[in-house]
Amino acid sequence: MDRFECIQLRRFVGREWLLWLWFESEVFDATLTTKKHGAFGFWIEGRLVLSAGQETTTIKGTMPGQHREAKESLLRGKTPDLASLHLSWGGHDATFTLKAEATAIAGLKLPRKEPEDASPTEGVTEPARRPAKKKTAAAFADDEAHEDFYERMSVTQEIEEILEALYRDFLTLRLGPAWSSLVVPALEAWSTGTDVDADVYGAARNKAVASKK
Repeated sequence: MDRFECIQLRRFVGREWLLWLWFESEVFDATLTTKKHGAFGFWIEGRLVLSAGQETTTIKGTMPGQHREAKESLLRGKTPDLASLHLSWGGHDATFTLKAEATAIAGLKLPRKEPEDASPTEGVTEPARRPAKKKTAAAFADDEAHEDFYERMSVTQEIEEILEALYRDFLTLRLGPAWSSLVVPALEAWSTGTDVDADVYGAARNKAVASKK
């Protein structure tokens, strides 16, 4: 079996991961956790696309995952293909699209920092000292651009680390007995509109994940 065939046969894993993320974001009221990052906000916002073969359903809105058509699509055998997600953690907010089969991020949007006034506060006197060489407006702009770039790269790395942690937890469940005994029954109940006890599920889920680490 060549590399392309291996990739093709495993594309369903990304869809199952996105389904699990959608399920947990609703069961835990848009608050997920990982051992490393603690609790953070995570929910589907804007767009959700489900498909099966050539048949595709696209749902748009503030909370598309909670739309009746979304669960009906699951019951008809469709699985999530991509979703627009909102992540909120450590004073940061970001939105992006997660493409399930490629497990790839697209359209990442980070909040931009408000420009700060570099001039001294009016009326404040400073002790006499040797005049320093003044920076030009262009130099200030260049410094701010570099600072903004590195800040955004740092935030992007944090997003990747959070998603990697979630993916590791998913694989731990997916490859263990808890998937068929715990996760699948909870997914089936959730998709039909039956309430899932978040405390009971969460305790069992965390125990299963912890036992494999």
